[in-house]
Parts: sequence; C-alpha cells; structure tokens
Amino acid sequence: MVLAAGGCASAGKTSGPAEPASPAKAPPRTAASSAADTPQSAGPDADFQSSYRDFQALARKRVEAMQTQLQTRNQPGEGVAPPRPIPEPQAGYQQFRAYGTERAIDVAEAFFKGRYNRSRARLPENVEKWRSQPDIGNPGPDLANFPNSAFTLPAGRAYVEFVPFTYYGTSQSSPAQYNTEFLLRYGLTDDIELRLFGNGVAWQGGSNSAWGFSPIAFDTKINIWLEKPDYFLPALGIEAYIQTQWLGSAPFDSGTQPSISFNFDQSLPFDIDLEYNLGATRTQQMPGQNEWEFVFQWALQRDLFDKDFAAFIHGYYNATTLPRLPSSQAPVTDDLTQDAVGAGLIWTVNSRFAMWAQSSAGTTRNSPSLISSLGLALAF
Repeated sequence: MVLAAGGCASAGKTSGPAEPASPAKAPPRTAASSAADTPQSAGPDADFQSSYRDFQALARKRVEAMQTQLQTRNQPGEGVAPPRPIPEPQAGYQQFRAYGTERAIDVAEAFFKGRYNRSRARLPENVEKWRSQPDIGNPGPDLANFPNSAFTLPAGRAYVEFVPFTYYGTSQSSPAQYNTEFLLRYGLTDDIELRLFGNGVAWQGGSNSAWGFSPIAFDTKINIWLEKPDYFLPALGIEAYIQTQWLGSAPFDSGTQPSISFNFDQSLPFDIDLEYNLGATRTQQMPGQNEWEFVFQWALQRDLFDKDFAAFIHGYYNATTLPRLPSSQAPVTDDLTQDAVGAGLIWTVNSRFAMWAQSSAGTTRNSPSLISSLGLALAF
C-alpha cells in the first residue's frame, strides 16, 4: 500500500505542470550599494522614475557646463564685466514699493509744507539741530501779524522783535496813536517761553495829545502739542499775559488787565499756513470800567517766490492777542466791538534777521481807521 501511494503521488507530480525551481537566497545588501544596482519592479511607474532620474542627471550636467563656460569667459583681466544678476520678482517689487513710498513722502511734504516744518524741527531726529542753530523763521516773529503762533523758542534761544513805526488811526472811541512796540522772547525750555511786551514810546493825538511811555506786560507761552497732519490736528499753544501799570505814563495807563488765549497753527493745501487764536481779554472799555470779552485773531500766510519771502492776510475781532490797540478815551453807550482786516509781507533776510510790513483797515466805527506797522526781528 505504501508503494502504491508513493507511485500515485509520483504519477500526480509528473502529470501536472512543472514548477520552477526555488531561486537561491540572495546575499544581504550593504550600505555601499549604489542606487543603480537596486532592482526595479516592473510596471509603468518604474519606467517613469527611471526616465525622471536620467533627465535630472542631464539637467545637472548642462547647468554645470553653462556655469563653467561663463566663468571661463569672464575671467579677471579680460576687460569683460561679469553678467548682471537677474533680479528676482521680489526684488523688483521692493524697488517699485520704495519708489511709491518716496513719491508719497514728496506729496505729503508738499501738502503739509510751511508751518508743519516748525513741528518737524522738534521731532527727536531733528531737535538737536533746532536747538543748536538760531532760526528767525522757526517759529517766526509774533508781532508781524495779529495772532501769535503756537510754537515756542528752543531752550536758551532769544528773539528781539521791534516795531519802530506803528500807527493807529482815529475811531469814534479813541484818537490816533503812534507806538514803538517791542517784544522780548526767551526760551526757558523747549516748550515754555518767557516774554516781555510793551508799546514803548507812544504819542496820542486828539484834544489831549501827549507823549509818554506805555506800561509793560509780562507774557508767557507754552507749547502743548505739535501739529499732527495724519489727523489734521493743529499745533496748540497757550499764552497768558498780565498788563501792568509799571513804567506807564498816565495818558497810556489802562490799568492792570489779564488775558489768556489758545494759539493754533495748521498746514493747509497749496502751501498755505493757517494761524488763529481764541481767548478772553479784559479791557478798559471806558475810563474806570473793565469788561471781559471774547477775542479772535487769524492769519493766512503763503510763500511767494521762495521760502524767504511770504505774504499774509490777517484780521482780529475785539482785540489783538497782545495789548497793542489804543484804549478807549470817550464814554459811549453803544457796542465797542472792534474788527479789522489787512495784508502784509515778511522777508526772511537770513537765519537771524527778518523784516515785515503790514497795513489794515478797521471795519467798525470803534476800530482804528488804519493800522500800519513796519518792524524787524533778530534771533540769538
């Protein structure tokens, strides 16, 4: 039975299809084996990977050949400049962005030209230059027009402003008057300015004409903040004075009078500078009667031919920022409101010296019929 079973098994193997012999076990691969020796599995993916590797190898060889050719062609001493690198797209974008930023700065400076330079001078990167060099144009003379600026002198700097000719015409409530106004300014700090003002030697016309000396006024100005053009916010300063009776002759003594004002400076389009003051002043409306009144002064200024020559128009309501107007001499029962409007020129000769002239006309019967002045200022 055993032999029969063996014979049947042998016969079964012989009658079936022949099986391939088992392959010999391959020896283990080492780390030093190259990728080229790795057997590839059959199929389309294997053919694609093999072709892609061949393409990469060919591309590398071509790039190396081109680099070698360029290096050989542009060897030093042959007088041929090396090829300029091709800028990347990001580099081109950065150049375009830098140009756009530069143009935007130019447009902004043109828009905020003028008194914004007075704010720019006080920025941290410019403040040392502003302190070290006298500049009659920054912040500029205050007696040139009716309002006063919001800006102060640098610490340790001084201005002397002198108006040897100031004429006020007659009005219903006051005679003609001639003054020699002066203003002494000193920067106690960068933001606090001490000031001394007076109408100087004065002449008063009318039936009781007289010569004499006007009393002095102690004044101070504080810069609160600089102009912020991004928010169209003007520069702000606060000014306060007290007019005394010191050194004053009787015809020009109008008593002790205080005043306070908020001074604003703002840059407008077309290189125009706007300066305006709002405040309250106590004045002598008639002998022995003092009254508080709202006061407003304004000026618009623009350079004409260059930055050293400018024209302005200005005006005031009720009173000027400083006590420059003649006091009322005649008792009247109607409103004593004063208004005036006029124009003038400022010439900045150099960084230390400036001159100006202005002429204005009163618009009410209690305003001086004519207000004309010629002055100069020195910076130290």
